[in-house]
Amino acid sequence: MGSITRLEEEEELEWSSEAVVYVNGVRRVLPDGMAHLTLLQYLRDSRLTGTKLGCGEGGCGACTVMVSHYNQETKNSMHFAINACLAPLYSVEGMHIITVEGIGDCQSGLHPIQESLAKSHGSQCGFCTPGFVMSMYALLRSNKKPPTEEQIEENLAGNLCRCTGYRPIIDAFRIFAKTDNSIYCNYSQKDSKNGEFICPSTGKPCSCGEKTEVKCGKIEPILYNEIDGSKYHDRELIFPPELVKRTNLPLKLRGFGGINWYRPSNLQQVLNLKKLYPDSKLVIGNSEIGIESKFKNAQYKTLISTTHVPELNILNIKESGIEIGASVRLSKLEQTLIRVSKDRKPDEVSSCKAILSQLKYFAGTQIRNVSSIGGNICTASPISDLNPLWMACNASFQIINSKGNIRSVKASDFFLGYRKVDLGQDEILLSVFLPWTRSMEFVKEFKQAHRREDDIALVNAGMRVFLTQIDGGELVISEISLVYGGVSAVPLPASKTAQFLLGRNWDQNTMLNALDLLKDEVALDDEAPGGMVEFRRSLTLSFFFKFFMWVKHQLSEMGVLKEGLSGPELSAVEGLKRGRSSASQDYEPVRVGTAVGLPVPHLSANLQVTGEAEYTDDTPALPNTLHAALILSKKPHAKIISVDDSLARSSSGFAGLFLANDVPGSNVIGPIVLDEELFASEVVTCVGHAIGIVVADTHENAKSAANKIKIEYEDLPAILSIKDAIESKSFIPNTERILMKGDVEKCFESDSCDKIIEGEVQVGGQEHFYMEPQCCMVWPVDNGHEIHMISSTQAPQKSQAYVSKVLGIPFSKVVCRTKRIGGGFGGKETRSAFVAAAASVAAYKLRRPVKMVLDRDVDMMTTGHRHSFLGKYKVGFTNEGKILALDLAIYNNGGNSLDLSGSVLERSMFTSENVYGVPNIRVRGQVCFTNYPSNTAFRGFGAPQGMVVAENWVQRVAVEVGKSPEEIRELNFHEEGWETHYGQLVQNCTLKAVWDELKSSCKFTEKRKETDEFNRKNRWRKRGIAMIPTKFGISFTAKHMNQAGALVQVYTDGTVLVTHGGVEMGQGLHTKIAQIAASCFGIPLSSVFISETSTDKVPNASPTAASASSDMYGAAVLNACEQIMERMKPIACKNSHKSFAELVQMCYFERIDLSAHGFYVTPNIGFDLKTGKGNPFNYYTYGAAFAEVEIDALTGDFHTISADVVMDLGHSINPAIDVGQIEGAFVQGLGWIALEELKWGDPSHKWIRPGHLFTCGPGAYKIPSVNDIPLKFKVSLLKNAPNPKAIHNSKAVGEPPFFLASSVLFAIKDAIIAVRSETGHHEWFPLDNPVTPERIRMACLDGITERFASAEFRPKLSV
Repeated sequence: MGSITRLEEEEELEWSSEAVVYVNGVRRVLPDGMAHLTLLQYLRDSRLTGTKLGCGEGGCGACTVMVSHYNQETKNSMHFAINACLAPLYSVEGMHIITVEGIGDCQSGLHPIQESLAKSHGSQCGFCTPGFVMSMYALLRSNKKPPTEEQIEENLAGNLCRCTGYRPIIDAFRIFAKTDNSIYCNYSQKDSKNGEFICPSTGKPCSCGEKTEVKCGKIEPILYNEIDGSKYHDRELIFPPELVKRTNLPLKLRGFGGINWYRPSNLQQVLNLKKLYPDSKLVIGNSEIGIESKFKNAQYKTLISTTHVPELNILNIKESGIEIGASVRLSKLEQTLIRVSKDRKPDEVSSCKAILSQLKYFAGTQIRNVSSIGGNICTASPISDLNPLWMACNASFQIINSKGNIRSVKASDFFLGYRKVDLGQDEILLSVFLPWTRSMEFVKEFKQAHRREDDIALVNAGMRVFLTQIDGGELVISEISLVYGGVSAVPLPASKTAQFLLGRNWDQNTMLNALDLLKDEVALDDEAPGGMVEFRRSLTLSFFFKFFMWVKHQLSEMGVLKEGLSGPELSAVEGLKRGRSSASQDYEPVRVGTAVGLPVPHLSANLQVTGEAEYTDDTPALPNTLHAALILSKKPHAKIISVDDSLARSSSGFAGLFLANDVPGSNVIGPIVLDEELFASEVVTCVGHAIGIVVADTHENAKSAANKIKIEYEDLPAILSIKDAIESKSFIPNTERILMKGDVEKCFESDSCDKIIEGEVQVGGQEHFYMEPQCCMVWPVDNGHEIHMISSTQAPQKSQAYVSKVLGIPFSKVVCRTKRIGGGFGGKETRSAFVAAAASVAAYKLRRPVKMVLDRDVDMMTTGHRHSFLGKYKVGFTNEGKILALDLAIYNNGGNSLDLSGSVLERSMFTSENVYGVPNIRVRGQVCFTNYPSNTAFRGFGAPQGMVVAENWVQRVAVEVGKSPEEIRELNFHEEGWETHYGQLVQNCTLKAVWDELKSSCKFTEKRKETDEFNRKNRWRKRGIAMIPTKFGISFTAKHMNQAGALVQVYTDGTVLVTHGGVEMGQGLHTKIAQIAASCFGIPLSSVFISETSTDKVPNASPTAASASSDMYGAAVLNACEQIMERMKPIACKNSHKSFAELVQMCYFERIDLSAHGFYVTPNIGFDLKTGKGNPFNYYTYGAAFAEVEIDALTGDFHTISADVVMDLGHSINPAIDVGQIEGAFVQGLGWIALEELKWGDPSHKWIRPGHLFTCGPGAYKIPSVNDIPLKFKVSLLKNAPNPKAIHNSKAVGEPPFFLASSVLFAIKDAIIAVRSETGHHEWFPLDNPVTPERIRMACLDGITERFASAEFRPKLSV
């Protein structure tokens, strides 16, 4: 009877099921039954594939689109960027969605944003590019005035790029910011080159000056319109008139799995629904529920969207404070607080300014545009940035129940426990009331995260004090509130400390007493979730210390205190300020023929900026395509006792399940040694070990079925660190290596070494975080007699080989094609082959196409990372600092199979002396077997790890002899003719030339003086500088891999099709190859086309890796072109011709073969592992970098003030692409050095389940964002340095610059040394990478850190 009553009550509400949206100007009616879909799924199913799936959790921005809706109150259309991956499909009902396809395309013309990005080299792999375009587009459409350059950079914080280093993206968008209108008005011919307008923002020719009108002497941009947004060209999409007139009806729609989705239009409807469905979830931005549903398998049957409820969207400015509706978006609150802070008295808005400052670092723009105040509060996250502030500010929450009764609860009483709040089942949060502050009342926000922008807090706080001045001028604490987040299950008020402080003077003694009390009151268990216990404890005290100093400074500024902070003390108050970034590039093109040497944009740039470039997941699915999901182990080491698949087989859409015994061929795979099972048969050896594969009609159904499989295990002992492996002698067989030169023992025993030091260096791993996840599509041909696939891989031949092996069919019947990939960095060399092999089993057995796309968390958990390393060194040297002997033992964490770990170890051993001439060396290495997913290739391939170990002992030698590290480096540089410890002679050495140019460019001597002077004047902020060199050997160290093939075909219209074995993954390989072919034939670059890489065109190709692809495939293509030119030569000599096309026609009629297969082998290389001697490399690429950083000694925060890089790249084939590679490598290296930390369930992180990866998505794993790049970024290419050992005198570039980011590490260490000297600590200390805020802060010894850790404390690191 109750259910009937419920239905009757529901019917009375008269819900509508008509959902209308506009997509790129086209009206669409959304059918009922799609409430389970996100906007991204809908768009991609509609073949609008420019919007990408990068992470699925709103953390990367690849799915950014612009949404427009009509505001009936203000009578204008509102435009904002959102993450389509989180937006429920029906949440955009009544709105206009514009995707990258809707603003421009290659056929009808590019939008100026797209055009600028393409021409500025702002797109490399291109996968993230549409997201950046749409973020910028939404910013311009939403602003009535041109944004500032700072606004542009802040706006891009929610978009990640792994390739470019962001600099060219910022440059491309900078032309849309006009900071000085007079510059544009006072245009004259002297400002032009060849009549072109010179942009004041970039200093380069552009058309931005043409898009303005001058009226009454003032600049009036014609780009902006209050209703329609910016009108950049006549095809700009306007807001649909239908939606202006459309009434927002209450909606009720359904979805798969019994989901009911409601959108009420008034508060009463919300309350009625809450009464009917007490377990329902209120949804606004979906940033929490969406992630819980996707990654935690949470099931919510009833969802209530409150976006259109007027009573929940109020923003009332009252005499006593601000009333904020629970559904108010964070971005709208931000705008209101900005306005209020300007309009009201300064002493009234202290709390407003604190919240405003916290919002600046609250997620990305896309998240702030949809997330609500109420959602953030009621989620009750322990690390909420705002909840501690609400509590500290004495805010109150208005709560309403289904009967309409309203009660008020103080924010400090609202949070009851972990994710629990004071809300009854029929209650909702109605609004928040924030009172104005009073005179002498101060509120301040604090937050420390791994990454400054778009990151969750490690610890945050809200603090408020109200002071009263008594007779005699003393300031007494009348009220105080100190609330911390990130230290307990709920925001934690330091009540005891606050009670103690009441009535006391605001002075130094009070502050010191408070620190002692806080130490005991805000405590963390040693194994508290989140780890970093000592660091987080220290932050609680650092924040209060900063608060005390800030209030003191405010009082001094107000004239209340006669004596404020001294000059050095002010640095505790002044935060690290990041202004407008700038960059410069210095190179001298050396042109060869029609195209080689020219800085032309990436050939696919236009396709990428418009979203037309196709990636594997964009390829239209074949009929009857199934989708696959892996069945993964949840144990690090265990026997498989049983597999229960009964629930999976009855799951919706289920089509098949395949385990080890279903593999038709061999179940054992591996790129070098066959030591890895495709599907675990009896024993799993890591969390994430594939046990099988499930296929279903959709990706979601496949995942659902895989999650229903129950596996019973018997646990076995697990090895979870390098140190565990060493103690247990757990090594992968036959991986022990040794390289020697001279006699290390004899040198140590002799009198030549004045000093001998020993130490240990830990080097953390790194996730590839290519923007395009691992994916492939496999289908049978001729009923399974052939297998074809499209794969996102760097090594199509490896995918071909793996599939051939597991299916038991010959290579000749397996074809792998790759058009382009959205980043690889080594992570798609071998691990992509496993993905293809797994999918091929299902495709082969079912005779149907199978697509598999790994979710970001699965990708990160299963496909391996950059190897973590442990280096143990012993170094002998003179008092002068001359290094005489090095004995090094080096270990890498191979994971549960060999993969490429042996080769990675070898290269790290080759580079273990970096650029230094050490006469006596012994380097021993071994690969550790651990119960983690197999680690694999990553940009640098072990060399960065070997070199960072070397630079650590160099820096220590400098401390021991009392010299600067730069002096020690210069003293020990090797020179021309030096024989390395592996027997190769150094030839064409440009190290000194590179170093000297850098030293001059960065003005190192002046910078040293400036840095020392800054540090003398600042106690709590310090700067540091460093110069670091690098030498990177070019070639695969396995001789047989140094070969390349190519196929060149000339058509009778004079155009050329080139196919080669290399893969385009953003590094510009195809562009360089096309330039080589165009120059050889003497034709325009536009006449050369490269379509794809395919194993049936060029067989047996080596992976696109080792930075050698341009050298090898370029030479192979040149060889093919020269063959054709040689055949054409007799015809050309006999007949005059006006064009290449005319000559081709003549040759065709003379029956000349216009197709050629080119081949190249790298000469004079080879290395004998038995003797440890040989020439593993064709040549070396040299480089050096300078970095200047500033750190906050109280929090560990830092930023890179400047970076200056000089590289010797010979005569660059394309200097613009090469500069982009340098910048991208440097920023990626910056992530490895300072930001990106992998945290595993190991002995150092007991709060994580054993063997599990905690950092398995952008929410927990932070790569650099646009605001992490150097504020000043200069890149120069060494001039007049041709390389005789590579094509057109060029040099390889992909990997060599990566290590140069370690200049930031050693600059940070230089700054920490300055901090430690303040407390009398001058001894050497270890500093592991990544040098996160935790490691920086805990190394900055002071009275706060000593309360929690000793001077020898070393933060935990998963190695």
